[in-house]
Amino acid sequence: MKATSVILITTFAAAVLIGCDKKEPAAPNADAPKTEAPKSGADAKTAAKPYPLDVCLVSGEKLGSMGAPVVYVHEGQEIKFCCKSCLPDFKKEPAKFLAKLAPKK
Repeated sequence: MKATSVILITTFAAAVLIGCDKKEPAAPNADAPKTEAPKSGADAKTAAKPYPLDVCLVSGEKLGSMGAPVVYVHEGQEIKFCCKSCLPDFKKEPAKFLAKLAPKK
């Protein structure tokens, strides 16, 4: 009985210690500031055009479905993404994604 107890306690302690090493994502906080790329040049002088969609420009996911949206200003246009991993995809081919913002005729 003692051997079983020692094994269980040791296993539990190891699991707790291993679990402490993992970082949990922070819970979204409505009061937290938006993530935004630094403004430079013309962006710093004028306000960016507001983002007109309620979905991520890259993935199409609803904004806020993966935590606070990531906000980026590209050539005076505010762009919002569902997560930070969409930003590199946008930066590779911005024209492809900006076409989604063009008014439909």
